[in-house]
Amino acid sequence: MPQERELRERDILVASNEYAYVQDLTKGDIVLYVGPTKISLSNTERLVEFRNGRFVPVRGEEGGLGVNPFVVASSAQYIILENPPKDPNVRTVKGNNSAIELLIGKKFVVSGPATFPLWPGQKAQVIDGHELREDQYLVIRVYDRVEGENDPIGTQRIVKGSEVSFYIPKTGLEVVPDEKGYVRSAVTLLEGEYCILLAPNGQTRFVRGPAVVFPGPMEEFVRKGGTKIFKAVPQRKNMGLRVRVLKDFTAADSQQVPAGKYTAGQEIFLKDREGFFFPSESLEVTAEVQAIPIAEKEGIYVRNLETGKVATEIGPKNTLADPTKTEIVSRALDPEIEKLYGVTGRDKGKAVSIYIPPSYAVMVTGKNKREVVIGPATRILDFDEDLEILKLSTGKPKTDETLLSTCFLQITGNKVSDIVRVKTADHVELEVTASYRVTFVAQDAREREKWFNVKNYVGLLCDHLGSIVRAAVQATPIESFHTRSAEVVRAAILGEKKGEEKRVGRHFAENAMSVYDVEVLDVKILDQDVKKLLSDAQRSAIVSEVQKKQENLRLSNESVKQEVDRRIYEAQMTTIAKAIDLEGVKRNLSEARVREAVELDKLEKVGKAQNQAQALDVSSTAAAAAAEREAQVEIKSLSAKVGAFKEQMSALQPELVTTLKVLGDQEMSKELTRNLSPLAILGGQSVAEVAERLLKALPVGIVLKNGAAEPVTKARKKTAE
Repeated sequence: MPQERELRERDILVASNEYAYVQDLTKGDIVLYVGPTKISLSNTERLVEFRNGRFVPVRGEEGGLGVNPFVVASSAQYIILENPPKDPNVRTVKGNNSAIELLIGKKFVVSGPATFPLWPGQKAQVIDGHELREDQYLVIRVYDRVEGENDPIGTQRIVKGSEVSFYIPKTGLEVVPDEKGYVRSAVTLLEGEYCILLAPNGQTRFVRGPAVVFPGPMEEFVRKGGTKIFKAVPQRKNMGLRVRVLKDFTAADSQQVPAGKYTAGQEIFLKDREGFFFPSESLEVTAEVQAIPIAEKEGIYVRNLETGKVATEIGPKNTLADPTKTEIVSRALDPEIEKLYGVTGRDKGKAVSIYIPPSYAVMVTGKNKREVVIGPATRILDFDEDLEILKLSTGKPKTDETLLSTCFLQITGNKVSDIVRVKTADHVELEVTASYRVTFVAQDAREREKWFNVKNYVGLLCDHLGSIVRAAVQATPIESFHTRSAEVVRAAILGEKKGEEKRVGRHFAENAMSVYDVEVLDVKILDQDVKKLLSDAQRSAIVSEVQKKQENLRLSNESVKQEVDRRIYEAQMTTIAKAIDLEGVKRNLSEARVREAVELDKLEKVGKAQNQAQALDVSSTAAAAAAEREAQVEIKSLSAKVGAFKEQMSALQPELVTTLKVLGDQEMSKELTRNLSPLAILGGQSVAEVAERLLKALPVGIVLKNGAAEPVTKARKKTAE
């Protein structure tokens, strides 16, 4: 209170364009002081300020505290004045001004430029004028009657920047701010974009780009995910759009949906289109549907929502299902069934795909249909199709105690083994282990269906063939069966073998099954005493047979050895004969060469004489006589030489023949020595003895003497001499 008392005792200066409020403490009246002036406060007066709708005393040491400047607005501003004077013509004067009657609750808009003090109880707000670009706007609200207009209070207007670049509201209008200020930005849409405006009555307005969108009065932009701009939904060949009709309308040919009438709640599926789809007041996109790629040997199940029928779409292809009429469904299988089908770990969203290996077949069953599929193949099961399940006997011997469940029937190369207990004609109990080769044959689809008529074909096979084997063995003694068990069993099952023809086999009419071969793997004698007797007898027979084979082998080896010796001797004799023939040929060749040399020499010399005679006769007629005499002399000389040569040759002929004969004998001895050496080594004799023994066996006896061969007669004569 000392500060307030001190403030009262001082003079307060109010400058030009300033004002202050003074309250009379005895009456409560508020007096406006407008500068320039001086305020001298008495003890019953105090300086006050208008705060939050109340006048509160001013406390402070500064003389200027409680003195306020005029409200000032430039030409680009405006003032919102609350509680204006009731008399619009009243004006303030310099000095003190008594309070006036105000229009409480009213607001006036005072456009700049303007400046004035505030009467006690008034409030003022200076606002900058609103500058707008073409893509900006203001939301204007009517809060009081506007002069010259009849819009009710609360009506909103939109001031677009494309129409007004600068705006100051009239009295009765106010600019509604948002969280960012007074000026709002319009929505700029590009190609493929749209926005949604929502009115208070729930009506929506969709605007497509390119455009600058200003909301209408009371409209607001719909925001989703923090944005007011939405992308149009692209349409491609391999996708579709599920669209819902929001209200009844009739579409023309140029609209986004096929022409026709549509009712609210109806769903439309658009596919195989390209471009953009823009939602509208009548249509909304509820889902984008992508094509489902189906690979080769895969499929999906599609249910018709109207009929409930499930169809199977099989790849390879892309399937674009209409969700308004169909739905993709999956087929659940028990784990045990999946294991039987061989589809464990399959894609649950795909159709059941069965792979049938080579040499196998499956029976596909459905409502009023049966189909046999032979592998290698892949079969896509329809939604209501299943595989026939076979239950096969197991164990040795085969029994029905533990059945093997399977869907795959091996139609070729099938092998079933079983142990059959039998009794021979002489009451010896045996266990026969047999292996049956089985195949399934059919000429057409109807016969193939028979394959699955018998669910336990193994039991049927083993029971029937076991009965046949028991009957055949029961008619055979143990000794005979033990030695020819395979033949007995094969003949009983497959039939007797006739020559080169194949056995007829065993056919089962029930399921078109055929047994084309039987192997007897083992025959076990259950009586140990009988087994020992048969074993001993068999051992003795084996020993006898082995000894017999050894003797035959020894005989065969000896025969081969003698045959080799004989052929060696024949080969050596042939070689010697060929050598003799060779020597004769060589001798004849030498004689022919000598005769040829003599004749050539004779012809050469005679030719030379004739040439010389002719030359002399031609050269000169005068020398003819001389040449003739010389020729006669030459002829005589030549005749003498020829005679001498003949005598010489006659003297040499016996010695030449002897020489050639000796050379031939030496060559023959050399060949005999080389070829007869192996025989001499084998026989333990000398080469000469072997050669002499062989040559004596020739038609003309030949003996060796001093390494030379001579006829036997001549050799004998020489021996006698």
